[in-house]
Amino acid sequence: MARSRKTLPVVVVPETKRPVPSEEEILGRNLAAAYIAMQHGIGMDYAKKRHAHEPVGEFWISVARMVMDHLAQHPPIPSRPPLTIQ
Repeated sequence: MARSRKTLPVVVVPETKRPVPSEEEILGRNLAAAYIAMQHGIGMDYAKKRHAHEPVGEFWISVARMVMDHLAQHPPIPSRPPLTIQ
C-alpha cells in the first residue's frame, strides 16, 4: 500500500518594484554597449550582459537625447516596394 504524500506549502514572494528606466536611459545603455562591443570586438549581447550593472553616464544620456531629437526632426523614409520588371 502506498503512503500518502505530504504537500509542501508554496510561498510566493512578491517581486521587488524596480524603477522603470526612461527611454533615454535605455537608448543610452544600448549605445554604450554597442560602443564597448565594437571597441573590444565582442558581441553586443555579451557587452550588455557584462556591463548591465554599471550606471549609464551623462555622456551616453546626452547622446541618446541627440539621437531621439534627430529622429523626431527627420523621420525615417518608408521603404519602397520592390520594382517589378515587365
